Amino acid sequence: MLALRPTERVVEIACGNGEFARRMAELGAVVLAVDFSEGMLARAKEHGGPVEYRRADATREEELLALGDPRSFDAVVSNMAIMDMRSIEPMVSAAARLLRPAGRFVFSTLHPAFNSGNAVPTAELVYRDGDMRKVYSVKVSSYGKTSREKGVAAAGQPVEQWYFHRPLTEILQPFFDHGFALDAMEEPLEDPERHTPGSPAYVFTEIPGVLVARMRLLG
Repeated sequence: MLALRPTERVVEIACGNGEFARRMAELGAVVLAVDFSEGMLARAKEHGGPVEYRRADATREEELLALGDPRSFDAVVSNMAIMDMRSIEPMVSAAARLLRPAGRFVFSTLHPAFNSGNAVPTAELVYRDGDMRKVYSVKVSSYGKTSREKGVAAAGQPVEQWYFHRPLTEILQPFFDHGFALDAMEEPLEDPERHTPGSPAYVFTEIPGVLVARMRLLG
């Protein structure tokens, strides 16, 4: 979806350990990767690679605008981070100024309809085709309003983190307000053959856990 071309200038916001940034650099892009966490940046730098790393808070527009001249980037990327941000407006506003005309902003995030704090995975025994079968689904008790709560990304995580739920409208509206159009979207499904039988990724194969979208800057 990013459709990356060699020599393109890309800024990744909330780069974490830099894995995706390094992959973009391997494909020939000129990559600037930023994160709020000094610890994550240190981990990213340990891996090496032709990537420039800087610290920047994605919720502070002035810090993002300081990353480069107006209209100097071909693409902005943010992977699995929007749900961790208390506000995405500063990031979108800055991207609209940093990107060249027709530049793209590609992001992935937890699917707001099926994988937010108000969605609960369930398993039920149902009678189908003359047999009792276990059916896996997601129970959604709240979707249409923004909310926040603490949770964990991995079992045994020592400190909880904030998650910010936004319905799809609230995710896309800041982009529309700043001159972007949605021109591609995917809801990837898990391949059960790649996971351990009985694991969540193995059984919840008809429900997308992630949403990926490409926003294109008009004008």
